[in-house]
Amino acid sequence: MEIYYALHLDLRRHFIYLDFSFDSHGFESAHRPRNFLFLRDGDYRYFGVYRFPLEMTNWLFFLKRFWDIGWISIRLLLKRKITPEVRLRLFFEQSGGAFTKLGQILSLRHDLIPARYANELLNLLSRVKVSSYSAMRQVFIDEVGQPPEVVFEKFESKPIASASISQVYRAQLPDGTPVVVKIQRSGIRQIFETDFLLARWLGRGLGFFRLFNTFQIQDVVKEFITWSRRELDFREELTNSQILARHSENHPRTIIPRAYAEWSTERVLVSEDMAEIFSVETVLKELEKNPKYRDELLISHSIHAEELAYYFVFDIMRQYFIDGFFHADPHPANLFFASGNRLGYFDFGIVGQVGKTRLALLRIIYGIARRDLAFSSKHFLHFAKTAMAEEIDLFKLKEPDTYKRYAKVVGKLEEIMLDNLQLDLEGILTPWYEEKTLPNYQHLTSSLVFSRILLKTRDYQIYLPREVVIFFRTLVIADMVAVKLAPGFDIIRALNAFFASYPLGVAEELIMAKTQEIKLEEAADSTAHFSFEQLLEVKDAEKEQLGAAKERLINIISAYAEDYEEIRQLLKA
Repeated sequence: MEIYYALHLDLRRHFIYLDFSFDSHGFESAHRPRNFLFLRDGDYRYFGVYRFPLEMTNWLFFLKRFWDIGWISIRLLLKRKITPEVRLRLFFEQSGGAFTKLGQILSLRHDLIPARYANELLNLLSRVKVSSYSAMRQVFIDEVGQPPEVVFEKFESKPIASASISQVYRAQLPDGTPVVVKIQRSGIRQIFETDFLLARWLGRGLGFFRLFNTFQIQDVVKEFITWSRRELDFREELTNSQILARHSENHPRTIIPRAYAEWSTERVLVSEDMAEIFSVETVLKELEKNPKYRDELLISHSIHAEELAYYFVFDIMRQYFIDGFFHADPHPANLFFASGNRLGYFDFGIVGQVGKTRLALLRIIYGIARRDLAFSSKHFLHFAKTAMAEEIDLFKLKEPDTYKRYAKVVGKLEEIMLDNLQLDLEGILTPWYEEKTLPNYQHLTSSLVFSRILLKTRDYQIYLPREVVIFFRTLVIADMVAVKLAPGFDIIRALNAFFASYPLGVAEELIMAKTQEIKLEEAADSTAHFSFEQLLEVKDAEKEQLGAAKERLINIISAYAEDYEEIRQLLKA
């Protein structure tokens, strides 16, 4: 959905060019659309008015959705007897659509919102309203062309699971194979696109008023919109599950249910119905009622919950570092246990993919696991989006003379950053290491520790790549689940178990081999087929990248020059 606003001033080249629009990404500059009406005034300026491109029905839907969300907010604000955290949960729950999904994501972000809010939002994982079967049946007919009772040998109309985007039903293929059928909710795409815009506004408001601490909530909203759009296309989820299944072939304790491409569409996904499984969400609920449930699982189904908690973290590490492709949303509703002490995954709409950047992160995690913080600090600097990392190589290559003038300054800068960062990491991690031997160590969760580390890196102008932040988020989720499954769970022990199976040198070789494969694939796809216009775009992108590197270099040098006399003296020289 995109809404263009009326005023457009174009003063290009010798003039000023102003072009603003509202879309699901927020308020921003936009390219001039074809349906722009021009009124020419000489050769220097244009004044134009947009034709409204939004269909009236969509516009009315947007206004209704806006009114509904606003009314829900007002109603909840007037209920003074409920706590703020419950009020926030009710807002996401009653708003539905993308807001429920956003609330579920926030429930696992202890780095972003206070723990009491996050814990309350966890209730959203199992509180999604069920849509009527008639509405879901119509979606299936629209996608497949026939009703489910005709397509399948057997189809159960009562859903076995209900999520913000879809509902899941049991069925049998014509050959009798038991399957589960995931059907997208009716009209959910339109609701989500409207909610994306509203979520942007909410994020900006929360960020402006600083209602929540730490990370900018706008970043979470952007990430949420990107992933949600992918989730709305089940064909992408189908591909993701196939990739993860291929990577897990040699790991019999990891289960990825088979997806049936021939029966699946954009809004319908058919996959294997796993027998004798236990949802981790259900297991955790049972453990709250009956702590002896762990023993019951072990005796009756050979499922060792504590052992699987450690395997869970190991498997996430394996997916990320060894495969470079990982399940990025492993909350309890997306996990299950199976007989034989195996761990399985559901819902592959949100995955992460990472390249060579995971090499430096591997070394950081290795240093944290082995208490070698000098080693971790050194490799944190590889992620500095300043002159401290790969971008400075670009600077050296494109403008070597300019770089030489700043080489001593940059060297001193790296030295200062490394020393100070190590001290800061020791301040964060040493209490964590030491208190793990104490009964009350649990208050220092990995969520809290990792969020402190990520925040501290920003003090050094180190802005980690998106895939790195996603990894920390995923590892935090895994730790939160593992702690509930296994009292006394120690994530450091889990990390060291991974490095016992994949020693640092071995893991590095595997990552480099995979990276080389990607490079060869990229080399085969050369720019020889590019048009002249495409080559110009590549050149412009290089200039833009160089300009950004120079700007960051200047910013960080200026920032450190204020605090360190050595930097000021080197600049004078």
